[in-house]
Amino acid sequence: MPDFQERIESRRRVLERLVGLIPGYHRYQQLEKRRDADRMNREILYGELKAQQDKLESLALTITKSNKLDNLEDLDRAVRKLRTAADRIRLADYGVSGFFDAAKIEEEELDRMYEFDLSLGEQVKAIGNKVGELHDDEDSFVERLLELDMLIDGLDQRFTKREQVMMGVQ
Repeated sequence: MPDFQERIESRRRVLERLVGLIPGYHRYQQLEKRRDADRMNREILYGELKAQQDKLESLALTITKSNKLDNLEDLDRAVRKLRTAADRIRLADYGVSGFFDAAKIEEEELDRMYEFDLSLGEQVKAIGNKVGELHDDEDSFVERLLELDMLIDGLDQRFTKREQVMMGVQ
């Protein structure tokens, strides 16, 4: 019985050697790995923000069912802002530059972008903590909701600076 796994590995090694003969291809692969890491990090951030959005929507449903509609509009605004910020993070450019493109995005720029996206994690965590503090039966609900609103605005403003970081302006 032939060892198919060994045959596949052997062919892969031959292919890797052939691809290694293409000038600049190894560097291109390294840049692609950086882009993938940045995209995965942003997907994680998006998932965490989406989970917080789901919690806020659940809270809005609870408030609606209990007929405490005074703060529902403010809560709905926070949900929309959080959805917008999460979508911006998920759909952000991740430094695409094809192998044969004239304009190349360099390692330095990708590293800056990745570091910037990693730094957003603290703000996402703060938003999650604040969402966890929201309870519809508390007197401090409006105050905590305003604090959440400011945190979401801060995340959105910080993410707006991402393009400047990508371009090396900041």
